[in-house]
Amino acid sequence: MFETLLDDAAQNNAFRHIHPGTKILLGLGSLVICLVSPTPVVPVLSGLILSMVLLVPARIPARIYGELLLAPVVFSVFSIVVLLFMLGGGDVVWEFSPVPWIHLTITTNAIHQSVLILSRVFGCMVSLFFIALTIPMTDLFNVMKRCRVPVELIDLMMIMYRYIFIFYDQAKEIWQAQKMRLGYQRPKESIHSFSMLCGMLFISSWIAGEDIVRAMDCRCYNGIMPSLDPMEPVRMQSFIPVVLYLSGLGGILVAITTGIVVFS
Repeated sequence: MFETLLDDAAQNNAFRHIHPGTKILLGLGSLVICLVSPTPVVPVLSGLILSMVLLVPARIPARIYGELLLAPVVFSVFSIVVLLFMLGGGDVVWEFSPVPWIHLTITTNAIHQSVLILSRVFGCMVSLFFIALTIPMTDLFNVMKRCRVPVELIDLMMIMYRYIFIFYDQAKEIWQAQKMRLGYQRPKESIHSFSMLCGMLFISSWIAGEDIVRAMDCRCYNGIMPSLDPMEPVRMQSFIPVVLYLSGLGGILVAITTGIVVFS
């Protein structure tokens, strides 16, 4: 599932041949602006614009994008509900006392801070999804090499990323085999089957690690895993719109911060 949602989308999107540095600039620039924004307007605007860019020009399937957004949105909403009762200050908007020693209140300041946090989470989440859905991991590794990140660290990240999907496929095959044999019909059988799945996954992971070491030795591994770097040069027709977008978003942030534009 994760491989289908992320890696396939990153390989097949319409922005595939744009230089990854340009896309990283757009994603990280939007993320920083959303983090420092003192108002929810800028993060929400950034999230909506990047979402439209992912769905229309980049041609990311709406179903895949919706599935990715669902889990963090649900987690964020539950977290905001808790913050509404934890934060204080301002006038009391709603209060409730289920028992005499428990007094729950929601204040205006709590609502303002919760809305701001929720908008920042939305804007930053969409910015990270833009990077994940438009830049394959191979391109990210090549960018790291150009940024002089230690080669040993990049090689370790490449191996870990590759074996995430291998372990997931192995766990899925074992789970399907157990399910076909009615291994999850009752709670006791479910616990026994799950423990067996974890044990088999550990053994298969150990064997897979030994296999890759032998394969690397047979190919004269000398401490560096060579990889192709077919990245195209930075093109102005993609770089200039990114700069203009970030400048406009930053201009809106400055205007709101300095009081030139006021949102009630």
